[in-house]
Amino acid sequence: MRRLSTFAVVALLVTPAQYAAGSDLAAIKARGTLRVLAVQMKQADEFFQLQGRPGFDREILEGFAKLHGLRLEPVKVKLYSDRIPALVGGDGDLIVAIFDTEDRRKQVDFTVEVMPTHNVAVTLSSRPAVKTLAELKTLKVGAIRGAKPAEEAAAAGVAALTLFDTQDEMKQALKRGSIDAMVLPISELVVVSRDSTGLVAGVTVGPRGKVAWAVRKQDVALRAALDEYLGNVRRGPSWSRLLVQYFGDQALQVLGRDR
Repeated sequence: MRRLSTFAVVALLVTPAQYAAGSDLAAIKARGTLRVLAVQMKQADEFFQLQGRPGFDREILEGFAKLHGLRLEPVKVKLYSDRIPALVGGDGDLIVAIFDTEDRRKQVDFTVEVMPTHNVAVTLSSRPAVKTLAELKTLKVGAIRGAKPAEEAAAAGVAALTLFDTQDEMKQALKRGSIDAMVLPISELVVVSRDSTGLVAGVTVGPRGKVAWAVRKQDVALRAALDEYLGNVRRGPSWSRLLVQYFGDQALQVLGRDR
């Protein structure tokens, strides 16, 4: 009697709908790749790089993939707003470094927290920092299209809001004076400040929240495995090592513990 391969056995245990979408852990293991949806950026991304230095989240995810005998496969999307539709449509298996919000939970599920986060109003040091939301509403403000800071700026009542596709475009607009301020997650401000000096953080925009990884709602086994792995990483020494490696002496600021 001919023996079935491991791939074939797993495939028989997965429903056609799951296998077609590449969803849940059994089908992912059968395929052998874990597909991660990521925006291709011109500037360095401290969380998930498509090439070169891996990034904070990618290093953690590489460990998860190795544990489960998987190869990490980045799937490029053009804009931040493309990520969730691509995930729901089955083009990838998860999204890393994304705000966990109530409105997004209507479409996808999230893992446990990877790190806390909050958005801040950022200006050039040539002008005073924005101290209040009332002041922010009087300014020309920039944010990234499809990202949570744009939603929070709009919710705060910013009328003169310009949306950009990339951080580089937004930074150039700030330097030219086309906008007075930009809204960024605190972690991204820390990274941007390394290459662009003279940036000042002001008022918090929107509630404090958390960054996590997003998966499809039906991918229960994948989410459970990711939750377990993230919990173990955060309790181990590699967590502190990665924070220092990628954020250095600004790690406490990224974690919101510098106050």
